[in-house]
Amino acid sequence: MEPDAGRVRTVRAIVVSHDSSAVLPRCLDSLRMAVGELDPGALDVVVVDNASSDGSLELVRAHYPELAALPCSENCGFGAGCNAGAAGARADALLLLNPDAWLEPGALRALAAKLGADPRLGAVAPELAYPDGRLQFAWSPDRSVLGELVQKLRNRFEGAPWNHRALPAVWRALVGPGWYTAACLLVRRAAFEEVGGFDEGYFLYFEDADLCVRLRRAGWRLAQERAARAVHLCGASSGAARTSDAYRDSQLRYYAAHRPRWERRLVARRLSSRA
Repeated sequence: MEPDAGRVRTVRAIVVSHDSSAVLPRCLDSLRMAVGELDPGALDVVVVDNASSDGSLELVRAHYPELAALPCSENCGFGAGCNAGAAGARADALLLLNPDAWLEPGALRALAAKLGADPRLGAVAPELAYPDGRLQFAWSPDRSVLGELVQKLRNRFEGAPWNHRALPAVWRALVGPGWYTAACLLVRRAAFEEVGGFDEGYFLYFEDADLCVRLRRAGWRLAQERAARAVHLCGASSGAARTSDAYRDSQLRYYAAHRPRWERRLVARRLSSRA
């Protein structure tokens, strides 16, 4: 294999937006700034608008005319939106970025360098933080009965640096390699296409965990680059509508696809008792 076989020369950034006009400018401004971190013409940006009614699409067209705006006639969900934005891409990598997240200076360059250094890396995540500087989870244990219990324990201490830098190695040994959130994730396009992109059966939630499982099963590795940082408001773009039902439906779909029967039955029974 050639030494630069995995090199990342070009990136397509995909931002899936639904009624995100209040947070979208910060996200897109950060991508404008990131253009200078790669070679000229190496970054293109696609904003997929999932049937917004708050002027998001008009905002993009008026203030970011250099970006491609892809309107959808209905809100098809995050994964389907990402797939639409990735369609026809020839870039080496796809940057998935939530509209309520933004890159800090140098983040894209660091992510591209990390992904390009190992041709078997399928995806690289940055360090995530809240706007006040507190660390936010970018990595989580595999979704399972045990993994979700571990994550609930972790949630109580989310701001502690050891919960992000030292402890994950212990959890990986106990509950598996885990997954990275697609709030900000640089994915090798060849890997993304090999596994068929996102499973569009997930409207919201679990689609990134599912993607990471399928990437790993296809032989791709996942990693994090702490020299890259993104800020994420976390939840500012999703709204309240459909989120509870979407989470339940996605959880059941994920367990049906990836977990043993006893776990699927346990989760289904627990969810039915809460209905």
